[in-house]
Amino acid sequence: MTATRLVVGLVCALPALGGAGALVRRFRHVHAVSNGLVAALAAFGAAAGLGSFFVERAVFHFTDWSIEASPTSSTAALLTVLLFAAPLEEATKVVVVWPTMLFRKLEGQGQGVVFAVIAASGFAAAETAAYLASDALSLVRVLRALAGIPAHLFCAGLWGYALGSRARRRSRWFLPMWLLAVAVHALYDHIVFGRGPGMLAVAAPMLAAMAFIAWSVLADIAPHEPHSHSTFSLPEPPSLTAVRQALRHADRPLVLRWILGGALVNTGAVIVCLAVAVFGARRLGVDLSLADEADMSSNVPLALLGSSVLAAFPIAGFLVARASGAHTVLEPAFAAGLAIAVAVVLLSVSAPTAVIFALALSPVAFGLSCGGAWLGMDH
Repeated sequence: MTATRLVVGLVCALPALGGAGALVRRFRHVHAVSNGLVAALAAFGAAAGLGSFFVERAVFHFTDWSIEASPTSSTAALLTVLLFAAPLEEATKVVVVWPTMLFRKLEGQGQGVVFAVIAASGFAAAETAAYLASDALSLVRVLRALAGIPAHLFCAGLWGYALGSRARRRSRWFLPMWLLAVAVHALYDHIVFGRGPGMLAVAAPMLAAMAFIAWSVLADIAPHEPHSHSTFSLPEPPSLTAVRQALRHADRPLVLRWILGGALVNTGAVIVCLAVAVFGARRLGVDLSLADEADMSSNVPLALLGSSVLAAFPIAGFLVARASGAHTVLEPAFAAGLAIAVAVVLLSVSAPTAVIFALALSPVAFGLSCGGAWLGMDH
């Protein structure tokens, strides 16, 4: 049985290495990366992953700490992953990549992202294999292991981009971006590994946001060759530069009434979309009251409610941009951010547990609002 678990673990670890390999192949169109360096980063990343995994298990064994939430220890589980597990994992990845900067192998943001993702892929592959081999196999355990891989790569890419800037221009953004990566990784791991299997659907919006941001950054650091005509090539998303330009301040000043009014429009749109979702659930025979994080079937009502909330933001963004005659998405973006911030504050008072899920939905909600505003603004 142990051999079976190990084989399953090794198979599930392959997506991590495959993702890094695809990134390296694309980046080589713009900058050479030696195979030896790739292998070294992946190998040391794997060693760091195994080391972190066994350190965490040892600490959890000799203390009362745990990343698994219960009705009485939800806050303690979140703090454990936020203050111990996530910082440990991101710090060990930095230790693997840092020598590339010291030995002048890392010269820019693109290389910073690539090197960090390579190290993170080795880390995620080793940790995934160890996680699945360490206990009895189940469908939920395999799903959690696979779902945990993208966060390793994405969060490493965050601080890797800043590390590349630091190597090139002595930027001071590395520590803030590393702390952001720790926070994002902790929140994601709390949902995937700390909560019940009925909450796995809540991780989907975060995965979508990670995918879009990673794709936008990739369009900047490793754009497709202009003469590439692959049959299966997908349309490129807006690059990070294009996103920055869309959020740039216009010639006219920001109008406060459109920001405040836009926040109310966002709130109203959410209420209307939730009402539609509740009506639709009754028509489809979905009982929203049966949602239980210990039950995998709870992902259906959660997905329905989450989708309805997210659908409200592009509608509101479009309406605010169209009504205000905006030439950038800045005002609708501020309006969406204000509405999200108010919702998080209110939930922190009335339903603290729901704050976790509100934060998970926030990046996608904000992005959808900006997308709706882009369609509605005067180009």
